[in-house]
Amino acid sequence: MHELTTDRERLVGYAEPWSVAPGETVRFMVRSTEPRYRASVVQLIHGDTRAHAPGLKERPVATAIDGEYDGQVQTYPTGSHVIVPDSPALSLTAGFTLAAWIFPTLLNGQAQGLLTKSSPNGIGYGLVLDERGALALRVGDREVSTNVPLRAGQWYFVAGAYDPARGVARVEHRLFPSWPMPGAHAVAAGGAPRAFAGSGGPFVMAGWWAGSGQRQDVAGHFDGKIESPVVFGAPLDESAVAALAAGGAPEHAGPLVAAWDFAVGTPTDRVHGRLGRGLDGRTINAPARGMSGHAFGGGERAWTLAPETHRAIHFHSDDLEDCAWGVAMELTVPDSLPSGIYAAKLTAGDVTDHVPFFVRPKGRRAAAPVLFLVPTNSYLAYANFREDFAERNGVLGLYHMHADGSAVVYSSRRRPIVNLRPGSLFNILEIGKTGAPHQFNADLYLVDWLHEKGIAHDIATDEDLDREGAALLSQYRVVLTGSHPEYWSTAMLDALQGFLGGGGRLMYLGGNGLIWATQFDPVDRHLVEVRRGGGGQRSATPGESYLSTTGEFGGYWRGRGRAPNRLVGVGSIAQGFDRSSPYLRQPEAADPRAAWIFDGVPEGPIGDFGLTMGGAAGFEVDAADASLGTPPHALIVASAFEFSPTYEHQNPVHVAGTDIDQHPPMRADMVYFETPNGGAVFSVGSIAYIGALSHNGYDNSVSRVTENVLRRFASPEPIPAAG
Repeated sequence: MHELTTDRERLVGYAEPWSVAPGETVRFMVRSTEPRYRASVVQLIHGDTRAHAPGLKERPVATAIDGEYDGQVQTYPTGSHVIVPDSPALSLTAGFTLAAWIFPTLLNGQAQGLLTKSSPNGIGYGLVLDERGALALRVGDREVSTNVPLRAGQWYFVAGAYDPARGVARVEHRLFPSWPMPGAHAVAAGGAPRAFAGSGGPFVMAGWWAGSGQRQDVAGHFDGKIESPVVFGAPLDESAVAALAAGGAPEHAGPLVAAWDFAVGTPTDRVHGRLGRGLDGRTINAPARGMSGHAFGGGERAWTLAPETHRAIHFHSDDLEDCAWGVAMELTVPDSLPSGIYAAKLTAGDVTDHVPFFVRPKGRRAAAPVLFLVPTNSYLAYANFREDFAERNGVLGLYHMHADGSAVVYSSRRRPIVNLRPGSLFNILEIGKTGAPHQFNADLYLVDWLHEKGIAHDIATDEDLDREGAALLSQYRVVLTGSHPEYWSTAMLDALQGFLGGGGRLMYLGGNGLIWATQFDPVDRHLVEVRRGGGGQRSATPGESYLSTTGEFGGYWRGRGRAPNRLVGVGSIAQGFDRSSPYLRQPEAADPRAAWIFDGVPEGPIGDFGLTMGGAAGFEVDAADASLGTPPHALIVASAFEFSPTYEHQNPVHVAGTDIDQHPPMRADMVYFETPNGGAVFSVGSIAYIGALSHNGYDNSVSRVTENVLRRFASPEPIPAAG
């Protein structure tokens, strides 16, 4: 980890938005247990602080936020739920019935709210799971429970009815499908107050109200799915409840007050109250939508085509979309600030935190012929991966699992991401190794090299590309990727394809790129979504592989006919975390179309050194494959073969315990090919590659190859088509 765990609790922040241009404003949210801290702005150049690396390189920038600030202890308001604003229709003091389908996923000895309307002192009503996991109905200060714990991972129809005239409350659950077993159907009745004070709080699904208006004022979060919740203005008898459980229309069961259809508004944070009474709600902390319900039986898997079987929302007690911290400071980016990667540098005593943000050129118009496309989607995917900070505070990324064992499908920039920092190390093997920079800190290797070589460049983020598309890339002659650009949206792929078709030049300087179908939330793109396939630990549950943000199928781009080979010539083939290897020139390096790539490069290995496990080819590597779309005229100019037995093939998922004799040769390919209208692509197929750029004072074979290609690609001269 970058710093001691305790330091992250003392001082940490995040920026909103990530990408800004001169004249635009970036806000900084800060949590500090120290009474005072100092803030300034620095431009980040290099971040590997290990003894054998060039060290931290940052350039101070004088701005209006320079100064001291009062510390404030902020909280991490985890837990997703639905809030329906208070309404007289929901006072229900004359009696009611609450009902829904539920699928509990974590019964941990704590009470959990299902459908509730209460105030902090407990006055009100609610259908809940008690501490034993049994269904209970709360009315005022009384609670009636079935005393039969539910089972995690099973669907139930649940209902609770209150009859003030008789002073009785009744609850029941019905297991679905019904099995001849104890506890499949349980009913309990008990005394209840003949009147109770109404609550001025909101109606809450998947928790209960415990405060006065903040996100952290909901407690008792439910882990699991809720489907088709309904509220009636009278106590229904058992026969009416049985009819509902059997699929009867709520309108025929009794005086219907509210009914919510979670299949409506799936891409949004809105919950639709279908009676038109102003009882629409809003999801908080991005629970998973587009989820299969109790009636899903392996039929149509797309929620867009079968809303009737995808009416569930999956709530988690550790969801956290937005910390919603107060703004500590805000910066209007000065016109004098060139495009680059910057950070608010926060210091308090012996603790320092860097809060990165990304500055576009003025007017968001190109100021240089070269664009570094910063892979911010990948930064969000790997948010807080292998950081104790994540589980302790509920700040999860797409490589975590929820506490109930389900996959995390959303990641948001509106939270601290402590591995989005200079100095951050990815503890690869977890066996005492020091690890290596990964993602953001590794991509600073490229930024550093561009500065050392005096190559003018702009930066833009994945979010920018998704929003602006081909209009962004068309301003540049050359686009550079980072070391691990793994997560791409449809709009991003379309833009890159158009750029290459129009004569653009691409240098793919990483590995395991263009892999996962990724989409942004449709409002302001602060959140990304991934639904994985392939049957691995983080794979989506059957029936839940379609993205809630767009309705399109998730998983590998390769599985959707858009393998990375088609755009960059190579695709992911293997991963390994003990050592990297050098490239060796291949016969096609002598082809006149590509021989210039090696001008001034001595014979022998290329990249038998580097800051990522000691070589230029490693970590995750890619290879050419004609069957997956590598262009027929692509030249494999160099390859790396010397990988240890710990490397695992990806076919397309990781195959542990690789047997080299039963798989294609393990290799990383360096590929070159021309594209229409004078464009070209150069790909290195290795995450470790840019970690070798600074070796020997930036005078080495990897640096020379990269500079040869970049200077040729940045030239206005067209690149001749393949003869």
